[in-house]
Amino acid sequence: MSLSSYPSSLLSVQPPPSGGADFSDPSLFLVELPPDFPVSELPKCEVVGASASSKAALVTPESSYLLTKVESSNAFVVVPPSSAPGEEGGDGEDAENQPEPKRMKSSICPSFHYELTPHRLDICELQRILSESVYEGDAEEVSEKSSRRKTEAELSILLQASDKELKEALIKVEAFKDEAGRYTLVSEELMSDAFDEILAVISANDLDLSKIVLSNLLGSVTGDISTEKAVVEHCLRMNSSDLGGGAFKVDVEKVAHFKARKILSKRSEPYPVKQFMQQWSAEMPHQCTSYSPPFSLVADLCLSSHDPKVGDDVLAYFPASSLPRDPESRFRKLFEVRECWKEEDIGPFLKEILKEGEKEVQLLLKHALMKSKGEWIAKPLL
Repeated sequence: MSLSSYPSSLLSVQPPPSGGADFSDPSLFLVELPPDFPVSELPKCEVVGASASSKAALVTPESSYLLTKVESSNAFVVVPPSSAPGEEGGDGEDAENQPEPKRMKSSICPSFHYELTPHRLDICELQRILSESVYEGDAEEVSEKSSRRKTEAELSILLQASDKELKEALIKVEAFKDEAGRYTLVSEELMSDAFDEILAVISANDLDLSKIVLSNLLGSVTGDISTEKAVVEHCLRMNSSDLGGGAFKVDVEKVAHFKARKILSKRSEPYPVKQFMQQWSAEMPHQCTSYSPPFSLVADLCLSSHDPKVGDDVLAYFPASSLPRDPESRFRKLFEVRECWKEEDIGPFLKEILKEGEKEVQLLLKHALMKSKGEWIAKPLL
C-alpha cells in the first residue's frame, strides 16, 4: 500500500483489488474515504481480495470497509501538492523573483473510483467455519480434521475482518485455539464435562468463586477430563472474568445457566416451574447460597406454557444453541414449534444471530409478520 500526499479524501492503494485500474500508473487506484475514516491507520491498511460472493474490502487494524466501484463521466486528475506560500513556486512576497515552477506530472483516472461502505463481520459465517471441525478431545483428533481448521490470519481474509473485529468475535463465539494455533469450537459434551469438573473442584476445596487461581485448579482436576487441561482452562476463561496474574472470577450467572441447562436437558417431560426453581437453587454451589437465580436466565433454554392439569406453568427443554445459525432456517424452525410468538418470548432465541448494530425488531421485520402489537407469525410462502 502507498499513501500519496493528495487530499485526505483520496487514497492511492497498491495493488488494485482485481483486474488493474485504468490509471496512467497501473499500480494505483483511487478510493474516496468517508469523513470518519481513521486516516492515521492508512499505512497499516490492507486490501483483502474479492470472492465469488463478496466484494474486495479495505481492512484497517480496527475496522473493515467494502470497496464499491463507482463509474463516473468525469475524469480525476491526481497531482502532487503545490508549494506553500513563500516557498519555491509559491505566492509569497518574493514570488516574482522565483524561477518558473517545473511542470508537474499527473496520474489520470478517466472513468471510475472506489467508495467505502462499513463492513460488519458475519458472526454466523464465523460459527459455520469453526463448526466444520469441532474439537472433541485428544482421543478424537486426527491430522486431517485439524488441518481443516483456520488460523487467525486465514479467518481474517475469509471474513474480510480487522484484527480487532476478529478477536472480539472469536471471544463471543467461544472459539478454541488448538495446539497447532488453529481455531475451532469445543463440543458441547466436552465443555459440559470441563465445567462440571471445575465446579466439583471448587466445591470440594471450598474455593472462593471471586478468585480462582488457574494453576491450583488445573492441579486438582481429575478423571478423564484431566488429559484436557487446555479445554478446562478454555472453559474457565469463557465463564469468568480475568483478574490478571493467572486468577479468575467465576461468573455466577453463567454457573446458574449451566446448572439450569443440565437439569432441563435430563427431563423428558415438561417440568413444573415451581419444582424446577427449587431444584435449580438446590444444585447451585454452596458458595452461592445467597444468590437466587432469576427465571429470565433460562429464557433461551426452554419454552414455557400453562398446564391446567398441574395448575402451573411448565417448561420444555428447547435450547437456542440447537437451532440453525442461518436466520431464515432459524425462523422456519421457530414457527414450526409455535405458530405465534410474543416478542418477549422469541427475543432470547434471536440474540446470537443478530448482526452488530442490528435491532431485534429489524430482524423480525425481515423474517416474520406482525399479527398484532408484540405478536409475530410466519410470513406466508410466495
